[in-house]
Amino acid sequence: MAYIAVLPSLICGLALALEDIRRFRVPRTWVATGVLTQLAVFLAFSVFEHNPAKVLLPLGYALFSAAIQFLLSRLKPGALGFGDVTASFLTGLAIGSFGLMPYLYWWLLMGVLGLLWIPLYPKLVKPSTSKPSSSPSSKAPFVPVIVTSAIIAAFLSVL
Repeated sequence: MAYIAVLPSLICGLALALEDIRRFRVPRTWVATGVLTQLAVFLAFSVFEHNPAKVLLPLGYALFSAAIQFLLSRLKPGALGFGDVTASFLTGLAIGSFGLMPYLYWWLLMGVLGLLWIPLYPKLVKPSTSKPSSSPSSKAPFVPVIVTSAIIAAFLSVL
């Protein structure tokens, strides 16, 4: 049942990852829609089970995730964008519903997969001759790493 409950975040996260790969942007309206839909699902489960933790705990994890990513983006400007911060909020909301260990797995996987993704991305994408060298194509989109790490962490939670 937990996997069905996070379906809004999964669908929105995959759409955000594809958009980040294609255009290096993370539409805030998409994130807001995903977050509000996911919160509505958690709220429904919370009311149905008479357990406020079903909505409050994931929300706490999401806020903590966004705060950490925001601080990381300020420590090294340009490394993470605000889209990465908002995507972390959405994904932290989903993975937070699985508990602390999957949440920690998610952070560990983001680091490991991110270290692999950054040098691998330029080899996977053909550089465009019409873009200047300062374009985002010299960087790697990070939302795919955020979402992929969450999916793997969720599956690890059942092992």
